[in-house]
Amino acid sequence: MKINSKFKRGQMLILGLIFLMVVLILSATLFARVANFLRFGSNSILREQAVNLAEAGIDNAIWQLNKTAGNCPSPYCGTEQVVGTTGSFIVTIQDKTASLKTITSTGYIPNATTPRAKRTIKTDVLVSSETVSFRYAVQVGTGGVDMSNSSIINGNVYTNGSIIGANSSRIKGDAYAVGTINDPPCTPSPPAPAPGCIEHESQPPSQIPDITAIVSDAKTAAETGGIINCAETPSLCTIDAVGEANVGPKKYINGDLSITNNITATLKGPIWIENNDFSMSQGNTILKLDESFGSNNVAIIVDGTIDLTQGGTFQPTSATPKGYIMLVSNSTSNQAIQISQSGSAAIFYSLNGGAQLSQSASVTSLVAQTLTMTQNSQLTYDSGLASASFTTGPGGSWQVKRGTYRFTSSP
Repeated sequence: MKINSKFKRGQMLILGLIFLMVVLILSATLFARVANFLRFGSNSILREQAVNLAEAGIDNAIWQLNKTAGNCPSPYCGTEQVVGTTGSFIVTIQDKTASLKTITSTGYIPNATTPRAKRTIKTDVLVSSETVSFRYAVQVGTGGVDMSNSSIINGNVYTNGSIIGANSSRIKGDAYAVGTINDPPCTPSPPAPAPGCIEHESQPPSQIPDITAIVSDAKTAAETGGIINCAETPSLCTIDAVGEANVGPKKYINGDLSITNNITATLKGPIWIENNDFSMSQGNTILKLDESFGSNNVAIIVDGTIDLTQGGTFQPTSATPKGYIMLVSNSTSNQAIQISQSGSAAIFYSLNGGAQLSQSASVTSLVAQTLTMTQNSQLTYDSGLASASFTTGPGGSWQVKRGTYRFTSSP
């Protein structure tokens, strides 16, 4: 049978159209995929740029914190910062404690009003701190320990000199001395030994805790907080207002600092009293460490003497472990630190001078060249001081806290 040539030509046209449609469909699909790939690549670049902007915001905020003693002023924080022609970032800072903040930084491409891409990074930053170990309730230099009149040390003692006990004085812990240990610190009557008390005579000298870096950082932080000239404004150097007052970070010059009149004052940062003395008086006068410091300790540096003979109390934070106030005297006097009629839950340090405790004085830990305890005075050691962390507050160096760097959004 003969096939019509016109029919053949029509059939080939249909086949050609079908083939063309298939090619067009495949081309359209391939084009869509290529377009999506290009769009995906472009969006990836934009998101990566947004990440870089957010990171720039974090770095800038940390730089501002260190530059301005713990602050990040406008416009660097809280408002949009444009970076060239690429995009912008906005940074906010939330205060968690005096030494811990949360920085949130969002990068935008091309801007925060009409963003094509944005990325948000959040991280915690904290103030660098120095760690020092107070391993003993009492650590004393070659001047030794002299105890009498029912004085008690609740904890271990180490001295590069000797320990002399009298009357009903007691050490309720181990006693180490380069020299000798004179009973009765570890031999009360009846003859049973005091709880946990073991005498160790003729020991090698022990290294006194080194607080050089802590003192240096505390002085810097205090000076950064502002300088008060007591000769020009003496009223600012006697803290006795009714109610509560905030103290520190501050440096005091040309005069003594006194806290009195049964006031409750809160320590907000390190204090440095240059070439002068520090005193607290009256039984209900309280200096407490701000709770925001948590387990960090804060130093008060006194170039002169520390006089707590007329009362006054120091209070640590309620954290676990506690954060304590440490009072450091640079005086070489045998009475560099005097404490009586007070409940001083604090750390005392007088490497070049002596410390005297009497009349129900109570402290947490003490380092001195010599120590004299009389009249029911007590030392009660806190084991948390075995690895004590000291912050320099706003004057310290802000840095990222490990494990807190995280992305919070990826539109």
